[in-house]
Amino acid sequence: MPNHKKSTYIDKKCPFAGTVSIRGRILAGTCHSAKMMRTIVVRRNYLHYVKKYQRHVPPAVLNGYEKRHSNIPAHTSPCFRVKEGDHVIIGQCRPLSKTVRFNVLKVIPAGSSGGGGKKAFVAM
Repeated sequence: MPNHKKSTYIDKKCPFAGTVSIRGRILAGTCHSAKMMRTIVVRRNYLHYVKKYQRHVPPAVLNGYEKRHSNIPAHTSPCFRVKEGDHVIIGQCRPLSKTVRFNVLKVIPAGSSGGGGKKAFVAM
């Protein structure tokens, strides 16, 4: 059961009400920018292994790994309310524009504990 709102909207690129089918990769990331109309930028952080720095001395290189990220533009249907910092699940679909090849499937708000994020401070 998807967690989108049931409403009357017209969006032919929506995976629930439109003609777009989801096939291929299903990815998770964080909404980095929500300034475009019906499009967000999803940031995915990952570690890349560098063989040269497989030493145990420098802690800045994370024992041979370096931090990298990738930005993926994704279409957002009007049934979702996405803000910067929210965790999103995106699915691959056909090319929707010059750069957009993914569609938002699920939104996990930044304050909720649904995605195993950072622990919230609890005052005692």
